[in-house]
Amino acid sequence: MLKKVNGVLALVFFSCVSMVSCQSKTPVFLNTDTIQLATPKIEVDSILFKNSASVKMDLAYDGVTIRYTLDGSSVTQNTPSYESPLTINSNAQLKVKTFHPDFKPSEEVEMIIRKMKKDISKAEISTDPEPHENYYGNGSSTLIDGQKGTVAFRNGKKWLGFQSGNVEVHLNFPEPIALEKVMLSTLQDQGAWIFMPESVSISAEGNSVGAVEVQNSDKAGPVKMNFIEIPVQKGKYKELIINITSLDEIPEWHQGKGTLPWTFLDEILVE
Repeated sequence: MLKKVNGVLALVFFSCVSMVSCQSKTPVFLNTDTIQLATPKIEVDSILFKNSASVKMDLAYDGVTIRYTLDGSSVTQNTPSYESPLTINSNAQLKVKTFHPDFKPSEEVEMIIRKMKKDISKAEISTDPEPHENYYGNGSSTLIDGQKGTVAFRNGKKWLGFQSGNVEVHLNFPEPIALEKVMLSTLQDQGAWIFMPESVSISAEGNSVGAVEVQNSDKAGPVKMNFIEIPVQKGKYKELIINITSLDEIPEWHQGKGTLPWTFLDEILVE
């Protein structure tokens, strides 16, 4: 309102006005320990490597500590802190989390880094059925080219996509190869109707040599890449048939319930 002060009209603001109740003058501050840190940026020069891989991590905020483990165990305040690029020489299950004294720790992020112990890029390979034309990659050889895809499955030609109850992968090696394990790289992106397989079995010369059931393939889960490990009877093999069985249908809890899910594959490794 206008009020005469020392003979001069001045504009005066009152802390309360009509029709509005007075508010407390006590300042309200944001409780920073309710704010969660972002996850760090992780750069790996090669998720699949022959000799070694280099891992860089960063979160551009003062006072942040990045902590990690390489054995799949959970990250805590007591696990090693990241100071400089890591050199990975063997299989690693990297888990990373950020910490700051004023904020909640970030979500834990995970990445599988694999050493390619045997080169099978010269093998003859085919799939039955062939991948869908929209997710054909570079054909069946995509599975043995040593090139790992990312969760951005629509980018590049690293993934093969199938909408089939069963997928058979036929491998014929130039020479018999000593094996005791097969690893199948798969994708889960349930928002895109891509689910983990229900099971994987392996046969050679008409005999079953290994099989696994995939746990929780029908449960809700995050977008992730995963290596399914299938132990096989130790021996030398000239040919393998890998049979990947999908869920019969997308579960009831999903908007695509009752329809056949997608199965995405991008690499096969053997040891």
